[in-house]
Amino acid sequence: MYSRIIKRMLDIVFSLLTIIILLPLYIVISLLVLIFMGWPIIFKQPRPGYKNKIFNMYKFRTMTNKKDDKNNILPDNQRLTKFGKILRATSLDELPELFCILFNKMSFIGPRPMLVKDMVFFDKKTMIRQDVMPGLTGWAQANGRNSLNWDDRFKYDIYYVNNLSFSLDIKTFFKTIKSVLKREGIGEDESDLSIDYGDYLLKNKRITKKEYDQKQLQAIDWLNGIYLHKKKGLVSIITPSYNTGKYISKTIESVLSQTYSNWEMIIIDDCSTDDTDKIVNKFSNDKRIKFIKNKKNCGAAISRNIALKEANGEYIAFLDSDDVWNKDKLEKQIKFMEDNNYYFTYTNYEMIDEKSKSLNKFVTGPKKITKFKMYNFCWPGCLTVMYNQNRVGVIQIENLPKNNDYAIWLKVIEKNNCYLLNENLAKYRIREGSISRSSKIKLIKYHYSLFRNGEHKGVVSSVFLTIQNIFFGVIKKILYVKNIK
Repeated sequence: MYSRIIKRMLDIVFSLLTIIILLPLYIVISLLVLIFMGWPIIFKQPRPGYKNKIFNMYKFRTMTNKKDDKNNILPDNQRLTKFGKILRATSLDELPELFCILFNKMSFIGPRPMLVKDMVFFDKKTMIRQDVMPGLTGWAQANGRNSLNWDDRFKYDIYYVNNLSFSLDIKTFFKTIKSVLKREGIGEDESDLSIDYGDYLLKNKRITKKEYDQKQLQAIDWLNGIYLHKKKGLVSIITPSYNTGKYISKTIESVLSQTYSNWEMIIIDDCSTDDTDKIVNKFSNDKRIKFIKNKKNCGAAISRNIALKEANGEYIAFLDSDDVWNKDKLEKQIKFMEDNNYYFTYTNYEMIDEKSKSLNKFVTGPKKITKFKMYNFCWPGCLTVMYNQNRVGVIQIENLPKNNDYAIWLKVIEKNNCYLLNENLAKYRIREGSISRSSKIKLIKYHYSLFRNGEHKGVVSSVFLTIQNIFFGVIKKILYVKNIK
C-alpha cells in the first residue's frame, strides 16, 4: 500500500508545495546561473529510471561550455565554476529535480538515477535497484554520498529496495539533511569523488577493455534509441496458437503468399488438443516457419513472451492463428515505415466470420496515436501492428488472461508514436468465445486487470483508465468501424 499508493501521493503533495515555497529561490539561482555561466540555465541529461525507462533529469548548470583550441569540450574540473561548486556542495543544483518528482519520473527517496553508460554494466543483482522509482536522495546518499565506492553504494541501494517502507524513507530524509549540512561525501574542492562505474570496474580489473568498449557502444545506442541489433529487414511474425486447427492453415498460407519474403514465422502452440500440430507440420519444409510447443498450457501472454524472445528480426509483426493477411501487407507496411522513418505502425483490417465470409465492415483508427491516446483505448488491431525491435527492445509483459496485445502496445508507445497506414491489409475473424464477444462485465474486469496488474497502476488510476476505455470503445464503434463500399 505504501510503496504503490501512499508514497506517490506524498511525492505529489510535497513536491508541489516545495516548488511553490522555493519559487523565489528558483528565480534567484536562475539569474545567478545566467550571470556566471550564461544560457542555458538548466542542464538536462538522459537517465534510466523505473524499469530502465530513460527520462531527462534536470539540474541547475554548474559548469561552463568552454572548449579547447581544437573545439573539444574541456574536462569537467576545468569547466566547474566557483558558483557551481557552491551549488553542488549545498545540493541546490538538484532543485529542478522536484519537477521530475511532480511528473512521476522520480521520487523524493530512492536510488539515485545513474548514467546510461553506467547502467549498461549492471548485473542481475544490481539491476534490482531499477525496480523502484529513482530518488532525489537515497539510502546510499544518506550513508556517505560520493565517498562510498560503487560496491557499497549498490549494497545500500539494494537494501533500500528490499526494505522499502515509510520509516526507512523518513530515516533516509533526515540522515540526508545531516549529511548535506556536514558536507559529508564532498571533497575539499567540492568535486565528485567517484569515477564512472564502468571505469571503476575496468580499474579494478573486473572487466576487460574489450568488454568496456562494447558496453560503451551499447550505451551510445540506447541514448540514440537503438536497443538491439537484429537482422536488418527481417520480419519476425508472432503467432500464438490454441486449438485453431480449423483456421491455421489459411493463416500460414497468407504468410507464404506475401510479396515480401524476408520473414520468419514463430508459431507458439499452447498445448492444443485438436489437430493443430498435424496441420502445422505440413508446412515444415519451409525453414522460415518455426513451431514451438509449450510444455504446459501458459496462456497467450506467456506464449507471446516466449516468441518475442526467439524473434531475430528487425521488425516484429503479429498474426493470430485464425486471422489472415493480404499478400502485399508486409511489403506495403515496411515501405510505409521506411519512407516516413516510423518505428511503430498499424493498418486497417476487414472483419470476416468463422467461414471466412466478409461481414462488409472494416476497422480503421487515428492517423497518429500518442501515449495519451493509446491509454484512451487499444486502437490498433493485433493482426495489423508492426514495430521496429531495434528501436524498442525485447518486450515482455505480465501474465494477463486477456488484453495482452494491448499490454505490448502500451510498452512500445513509451518509445514511439504509432502511425496508421490507411489501407485494408488484413482480415480479422470474428469467432464465438473471443474477447470481443465476452460479456460486458468480463470486458471491464479484463481492462482493470490490464492497468492494475499489467501496468502496475494504482486502484484509482486503474478504475479511471477502465472507464476511459469503455467511453472510447463507444467512440471507436461510431468513428472507426465503417461499411465496405
